[in-house]
Amino acid sequence: MTELTVGTAGHIDHGKTALVRALTGVDCDRLPEEQARGMTIELGFAPLRLPSGREVSVVDVPGHERFLRTMAVGARSIDLALLCVAADDGVMPQTREHAAVLRLLRVRSALVAVTKQDTAPEDAEAVGRSALELLRQAGVAATRVVVTSSATGMGLPELAAKIDEELAAIAAPQDRGIPRLHVDRSFSRPGVGTVVTGVLMDGRLTVGQQVEVFPSGARGRILELQRRGRAVKAVEPGGRLAASLRGVPAELAPRGSVLGRPGDASGTTLVDCLLESPEVGASGLRQGAQVELLCGTATSRGRVWLAGEERLTTGSRGFAQLMLESPLWAIPGDRIILRGQGPVSVLAGGVVLDAHPRRHRRWADAPLDRWAARDRALQHQPDLGALAVLEVGQAPAGLSAAEVGRRVGCSPELVSAALQAAEDGGQLARLGPVHIDSGRLAELRSQAVARVASYQRLHPLEPGMPRRQLLAELGLQRPAVGDSLLSELAAAGLLEQRGGTVAELGSLPPGRTPQVERVSQLLRSAGRLPPGPGELRAAGLTRQVEGYLVQSGEAARLPGGGLISASALEQMESEIEAELRHSPAGLTVAQLRDRVGTSRRILLPVLERMEAGGEFSRSGDLHLWRPERSRELQCG
Repeated sequence: MTELTVGTAGHIDHGKTALVRALTGVDCDRLPEEQARGMTIELGFAPLRLPSGREVSVVDVPGHERFLRTMAVGARSIDLALLCVAADDGVMPQTREHAAVLRLLRVRSALVAVTKQDTAPEDAEAVGRSALELLRQAGVAATRVVVTSSATGMGLPELAAKIDEELAAIAAPQDRGIPRLHVDRSFSRPGVGTVVTGVLMDGRLTVGQQVEVFPSGARGRILELQRRGRAVKAVEPGGRLAASLRGVPAELAPRGSVLGRPGDASGTTLVDCLLESPEVGASGLRQGAQVELLCGTATSRGRVWLAGEERLTTGSRGFAQLMLESPLWAIPGDRIILRGQGPVSVLAGGVVLDAHPRRHRRWADAPLDRWAARDRALQHQPDLGALAVLEVGQAPAGLSAAEVGRRVGCSPELVSAALQAAEDGGQLARLGPVHIDSGRLAELRSQAVARVASYQRLHPLEPGMPRRQLLAELGLQRPAVGDSLLSELAAAGLLEQRGGTVAELGSLPPGRTPQVERVSQLLRSAGRLPPGPGELRAAGLTRQVEGYLVQSGEAARLPGGGLISASALEQMESEIEAELRHSPAGLTVAQLRDRVGTSRRILLPVLERMEAGGEFSRSGDLHLWRPERSRELQCG
């Protein structure tokens, strides 16, 4: 059977713990302080066998307003809520607040349990009707009321039967292939090690499996798994469980942690969400409000950015971005509650739409259409395929299946099938290792062709646009993605690669312009006494012309910025080498100048160039040929 959880809700001292004890035989007030004060402080848990033979876990939550955070942690894990209302007290403030929490967490079903019938039998039916109306106003699905008394046993068999019927109609939790155990208790037990308990969401766990704790990053291995005190080898999503861990100290896996597979966690401090503030049990919130966010068993302080409105009033809904102070492992579809200070501490709540958005600083930046599409995809059970397409659509350079899985919150296997279906339908395309929006891929192709054509018009003397520059301008940082795009364009006959450059297919190598010819002729005729910068500029020298002459091998740059004919430089260097070889005692600059037939202005940069190449050494004013350099060249 599907593992599901039943949980209590309601005002303090309305008989929740007594009802659980009467149904299960377990007293959930296990702490000395709870027993002394007669009130629930921490979450309590008990197994319940139903008339059909089905066994479920029961979570007993505190009702006092000071422990609303703990109540919300417990309510996050339940599939069926028992809203307990005392016959002698009726609907009270925490009854309303708990109803709001059930609404915001989208608890799938609820029953009204009127407790303490023996104290006010004449009021029990009316109290039940008012509680049912409260749930209706809060938007919680509930149609049944059972009047009970834990003292006399009245209504307990009927309540168990109704629980059985309600659970039978609830579908199994979705398996998204990424197990997340939201830890609500953590402790060390001698001989066992660290034990964590909580409700398993989104995937299965097995004994012996390697796990990682978020956010501490502690890694270990599952030694044992238990459901309702019985050891099991594997657990499916849904229902409570306990796991003993090896290699993880208890202090690194406290309440609020999430236990998952190594590498699955993807923390975030920005969350896009759809918020709502119920008409009952909540107070709404204002723009920029500081709040405490509850998600699973985790909490984080943060600030709210409302999209387009200065206030979210009770009974209304609106998109927002939350900026958190500490990282949260959230995925699209997670339910959240926002708390503040005051008598009514629930402000609003809602659903996570995007757990890895960019920051929206202005109303004009808000992606309303994309938010609305995400909201539609998250109705009922999340549509993983639609979410995957949305994630890829907002990634300009595409995403791999693993990256999409982390963003959507499901396994790469599930994502791959959804992405393939989207490709078959023409919504997405493949570009090397990534999936990319089909429209975006068409844009990249046209942009690449246009940028190359523009570059070649502006730089007619160069063989093409540098490949690295083109891919950087397109925003394609992954080499494999850039290679795939350029290969596609080459196959389509639009572009070709020439070494490290990209050019239009069929474009001729750059030709010799009149400026190139004039400067080249001037350098050849000047020989070892090349013209200065002014004369070269007058002949038509530009940065492009200089680059072309150097790349073509007609000219060479000298240290300091001079330009000389390559053939003249080669002859000078050869003669300098010969003169130094035949002068073991060395030669001065003046001697070399006279023997080579050039000016000091030209000889000094030539000597600097040769010295940098290690062809000779200096001793005072003398330049000496390096015999060891000669031997190296001969050996080479």
